[in-house]
Amino acid sequence: MNSILFLPCNNGLGHIRRLSILANKINSPLNKISFFLDSKKKNKFRLNRKIKKIFFLSYKKKINGKLDLNKFTKIISDNEINKEVIFDKKKNIVIANFFWEEIFNKNIKNIKNLKKKKIRVFSNYLFSNIKSNINIKKIGFFEKFKPNKKTDSILISVGSAKSRLLPSFKIKLTKLLKKNLLKKKKIYLDPKLYALNLKKFNVYKADFSEKMYSKISFAIIKPGLGTVEECLKRGIVICPVMEDENKEFDHNTRVLSKTKLGFKFSTLEQILDFINLRFYDYKFLAIFKNRCKNLRWNGEKKISI
Repeated sequence: MNSILFLPCNNGLGHIRRLSILANKINSPLNKISFFLDSKKKNKFRLNRKIKKIFFLSYKKKINGKLDLNKFTKIISDNEINKEVIFDKKKNIVIANFFWEEIFNKNIKNIKNLKKKKIRVFSNYLFSNIKSNINIKKIGFFEKFKPNKKTDSILISVGSAKSRLLPSFKIKLTKLLKKNLLKKKKIYLDPKLYALNLKKFNVYKADFSEKMYSKISFAIIKPGLGTVEECLKRGIVICPVMEDENKEFDHNTRVLSKTKLGFKFSTLEQILDFINLRFYDYKFLAIFKNRCKNLRWNGEKKISI
């Protein structure tokens, strides 16, 4: 029996999302799976009940005394490549579209060691942004393409990670919502942005459930790949915002614009005008969904365990 540890980076939710999909897929009597997870995020993902959840309160202490890594035959990491975790076994797997060491121009010795130690690295075929010369297998987006059918709502989300741009964005957005520029369209608003006094403008607090996502046709989002992927697999039109947060978001926005999977504007007012213009443009929406359909899907099936 394989004893497999799933170890996602804890920054945002996209890393955890990908590994939870993969963990559920390979769960079987032949694989004893453990999943390392922030206790604050334990209710945001559906993991098979047979998967052992190892919760932590402080991510920085995850290695020091919390985990005996030697008891696992394999570690599957999303963006975690510190030497204590990854380099002891060649069977280990890394899933990543970028590395923080490159984003922040830090020492990239660990990245080079991925090639030296022959660690397998999997990355999205469109959004991969790894500069180092290592062996990478490009795969498609996770899960099946399943477009929304009857939609009448807009999602506005700024992601789970901290953001220096959030305060100014919230002020601008609140002013625009109070002007009712979206002409009474139903809006699901990130809890970080939500306020009770916005309810009269047809605004609801987003819960990011399957039910909520099934109602969305346009999404104004910070372009982390987790949320981007949730939108693309449903054919939701993406308008990226706050992309100046870091190089990852800059890169994702460029890819979205180049492939016409997202539409970049300079101001929030321009985004709202675009949504009003295209909200009932069924030809535009059909073309966009067909573009999403033609992307590569079921990427998790290409990761050989």
